[in-house]
Amino acid sequence: MNTRLASVLCIALAAAPACKKSEKSGPAVARVGDEVITADEVRQRLNETSPFLRARYSTIERKKEFLENMVRNELLAQEAIRQGFDKSPAVREQMKRAMIQELIKRQLDAKLSGSDIPDEELKKFYEAHIDEFVKPERARVLHIFLPATDAKQRAEARKHAATLLKDIDGREKKGEVNAFQSVAMKESKDPLSAPMGGDLRFLSKDELAKAYNPELASAAFDLKNPGDKAGPLDTPAGVELVKLQVKTVALSRTLDESKESIRQRMARERRSRDYDEWVKKLREGTKVTIYEQELEKIQVEPAAPPPGPSAQSGINVHPPLQAFPTGSPPPAQKVFPAGSPPPAQKAPPTAASKIGGN
Repeated sequence: MNTRLASVLCIALAAAPACKKSEKSGPAVARVGDEVITADEVRQRLNETSPFLRARYSTIERKKEFLENMVRNELLAQEAIRQGFDKSPAVREQMKRAMIQELIKRQLDAKLSGSDIPDEELKKFYEAHIDEFVKPERARVLHIFLPATDAKQRAEARKHAATLLKDIDGREKKGEVNAFQSVAMKESKDPLSAPMGGDLRFLSKDELAKAYNPELASAAFDLKNPGDKAGPLDTPAGVELVKLQVKTVALSRTLDESKESIRQRMARERRSRDYDEWVKKLREGTKVTIYEQELEKIQVEPAAPPPGPSAQSGINVHPPLQAFPTGSPPPAQKVFPAGSPPPAQKAPPTAASKIGGN
């Protein structure tokens, strides 16, 4: 936090007796009233800019330009204090937020890099969350199930499934993208997936084999492209049609490949825990009273209705008519020779052209 912000915070929060002017280091490069701007302050501000912009300030002329911005800000800050803006509730609220950010930064963010987390802890996290780093290939498929308990029923089911597949193909060619789902909802005898259009959600090959059967799993994972279909397919309980929606590639990340992401995640989670515990202790050490009756009386203003089309576009649909004194004719219109273009109109000054202009 810079000296100016620190001093304004002291004034705004009526804590002047507890605040001392923070020590500055480095030689003075400017003085604005009683406030000194040091070389270290300029260097710090320069270091806060991006490397691309920082490279611009290598000459004395550019450094003067940068310093002039700091002088201007200091002048404005001093004038704001003279006019009492440091006592404004809105300013005090902003300053309170700035103090909270600085407090949290110093209290919690020092360990945010996670550099102090030992490799053994990283390994434990990796092993406890192995499913996040090693994942098998998964597929989301649709299926239509027709039960069959004997050879005769199986033959009829295969014939019916072939008819359904032909119907689905024809409807898809006509542009009905959800033809398979529509047929599954009507024809499939799987009570769990039929209401969802035959959707089996994302499953690995092993999960699909365990939940249904190996034949369905093999057929589904043999499909290569979204939209591919297979069947009629004989399975232990009957005949099935299957359609591939999408596949996810397998993931296999070693501990060494995952260390940095694990370190950052553990540091963030630790910071969150430390923050909660810290705030809990602060609350336990401070008397906090909530007046619910008064809280309930607070009226929340409803959101303003959205502006109409003309307001959104910034176009005045009905511009006002120009009035002229009674009995006086409107100003004469200039007439230009035939075939000659009218003189170019001078563009109105933009906001950018006014800044720093004459």
